[in-house]
Formats: sequence, C-alpha cells, structure tokens
Amino acid sequence: MQKYTIYTENKNLDKIEAILNNGIVIEGYTIINTQGYWQGLKENALKIEILLEPCDKFNYTNIIKTICKRIKRVNKQEAVLFTVEKIEACLI
Repeated sequence: MQKYTIYTENKNLDKIEAILNNGIVIEGYTIINTQGYWQGLKENALKIEILLEPCDKFNYTNIIKTICKRIKRVNKQEAVLFTVEKIEACLI
C-alpha cells in the first residue's frame, strides 16, 4: 500500500474537498489541520493523507499530481508538496 500526503495552505477547504471528491479513483482520505512554515513564515496548513493500493489500472502518482495542481490553482499558491511512502496497512 502507498500513502500519499499532500501539504497545502489551509484555505478554500470546500473547494479542496470538491477536488478530492470529484469522482476520480480516491475512495477516502483524511484531512488534518496543522501549522507549517513556508519561506520562514508560519501559516495554517492542511495535511491530506490518501492510502491507495498500487494497481496496473491507474497511475496514482499522476492522479495525485493533478490534484495538487488543482489545489495550487484554487489556493493561488506558489507550490503544493506531496510525498509518497510505501506502508503496511490493514483495513479491518
């Protein structure tokens, strides 16, 4: 399983949720309110975690990149960061 984490400024939450819920292959995600720093300035931030099982049908990395580009545009940000980690997880 892979964990994709998106880090973005905490604004336009309703629009970010609309981007995440737009019918592409993401079944669920977690949004965590946090604080971050960008270029030395503290800002309210969101950490969005998405767990996905790799498969041949979808290129999840490209899907996450598209989501980040949309969030970046909506929030008028200079950058949106995402990370990918291979994890072990079990849905019970």
